[in-house]
Amino acid sequence: MMKRYFLGIDIGGSWLKGMLVSREEDCSAQRLAMACARLESVRVRSGLGRGTTVSEFKDSLDLLLKELNIDKGKIDGIGVSTAGIVRYDGEGMVLCAPHLNALTSRDWIEYLKERTGASVVLINDAEAACIGAANLGYLSGNVCYGIAPIGTGLGFVVLRNGRRWCDSSVQLPLLGSMYTPHSNYDALVGVSKYAKLGNSGDLREFLTEKEYEDARNAYLDDLAGVIYTSSIIYGVEEFCIGGGLADAATSLNWNIVSGLEERLSRYPIYNGKKTRVRVLREGNLLPLIGAVLLARGNSLALENCQDLAYAEMRTEQPYDASLRLDKMDTTSVLEKLFALEQEAGARLKEVLPILRSVIDQIVLRLSDGGRLIYVGCGTSGRLAAIDAVELACTFGFPRDRVLTFISGGVMDAAIDIERNFEEDASSVPELLMANISRKDVVIGISVSGKAFYVQSALAYAKKEGALSVMIQAFDKKLPFCDYVLPLHTGGELIAGSTRMKAGTATKKILNFISTTVMIRLGKVHGCYMTELECLNEKLRERAVGILRILFGFSDAEALEILEINDYDLNRAIKRVINETE
Repeated sequence: MMKRYFLGIDIGGSWLKGMLVSREEDCSAQRLAMACARLESVRVRSGLGRGTTVSEFKDSLDLLLKELNIDKGKIDGIGVSTAGIVRYDGEGMVLCAPHLNALTSRDWIEYLKERTGASVVLINDAEAACIGAANLGYLSGNVCYGIAPIGTGLGFVVLRNGRRWCDSSVQLPLLGSMYTPHSNYDALVGVSKYAKLGNSGDLREFLTEKEYEDARNAYLDDLAGVIYTSSIIYGVEEFCIGGGLADAATSLNWNIVSGLEERLSRYPIYNGKKTRVRVLREGNLLPLIGAVLLARGNSLALENCQDLAYAEMRTEQPYDASLRLDKMDTTSVLEKLFALEQEAGARLKEVLPILRSVIDQIVLRLSDGGRLIYVGCGTSGRLAAIDAVELACTFGFPRDRVLTFISGGVMDAAIDIERNFEEDASSVPELLMANISRKDVVIGISVSGKAFYVQSALAYAKKEGALSVMIQAFDKKLPFCDYVLPLHTGGELIAGSTRMKAGTATKKILNFISTTVMIRLGKVHGCYMTELECLNEKLRERAVGILRILFGFSDAEALEILEINDYDLNRAIKRVINETE
């Protein structure tokens, strides 16, 4: 089997680190991450500083490539991790610290592409660390993680139920930039200054010598305060420490976790959950692992994705170009809209045979513990989110097993997030953070079929062995996914406005998929949802009604059974069945 070569680069203020990894085509991201964790990185001086020119930084890159023995044409993909705000599409820097200013030029990126003949994609170092941690199995379930590489400063990313959580306009939860009376959190918990206290040039003396005990305790007080702040602002339940601090704590067996958790126990708890602390023993290696995984993922996504020319996009054509909507009265417009909406629903009958095969495959994957993952842009993503959020309360399907990714980020999805060509960016970083596996199902929605955000998700998911399904307007076999579900909606009344009948058809087909899958998974008895969550008075009354209908109870009897079972309808039903057998 053919081998692929992927290069990860981590750019720091002092060091430029690289890792070249070769693996067979069928190597999964998880196996690659574990292999990277056992490797040594190569490092050279980055030469970065306030006065560093791009030309000088290119010299450092050349030196790294020479140390790694890299020739042009040998590399299939390059991932680059660095501090600062990276463009959403991973093609350049938006903002970085003054000593990294040379990185804001695209010249060094183009030089790296030309020098190696490979694609290059950038990512923030905290997000790269998050990718590394996720694929090493540290991050899973419906948990809100804060991943914090701590070295010179404080990097930070929030992962909530497998999804990056941030303001789309900033792209990072900038915890390190938060103000304190004399500086910010970067300066407050960065550890580089403590490395200078002893003769070793690292943190050994600071973490072990008795003379620094007061300083250590003060540092733990400050770090606990920062962790507590993350729990209040972002709802962080588990704070994961990486970077140089993790390396030092691991190598010296410093029990930083108990010291921090004891301090955190002194703070009031507002969300009913104590914040846990974990040290990620891979420390400074995590961003490099994430960069390698990103290099691989980006390369796989680019292989089979297709660039659809604007003229070929059927969704941009009007339903009837002869109509003068601006001259029609209200009744005529409404009648036309009504007719087209009915037409959109009727055309879905054509897709039912293939939909049956898709649903059978989904049921098999979810029965084996897989996840249902939707990926979309704009209206498509929002419609998917509406479908996804209902599955837990309606059918009792675990929240950590249904996710939606929307270009621009899920945090502001109810607001306008279409500003910076988000749908043209790759979704691979986000899928890497979610740790996609062959058990999962990834359904991409792009009515036009053009959105690279969706194409890249399906291409990457398919390579990882997940079931990949595309919902689009037309019937066309695609190399980057397993199935295509065509909506057959044709042009819109207003050309290009696919939120209309294409949106209606999309919502219908999502209803067909999720409802049928939940029925097949045993979440329904007769016509009743027997695993609904009793989250409010209406749902409690519905549960009482279901018990009354299924077993002939009075309302009072049904309510008593619900109360005994902590308002868990499924448990109540099983208990009744067991007692009557």
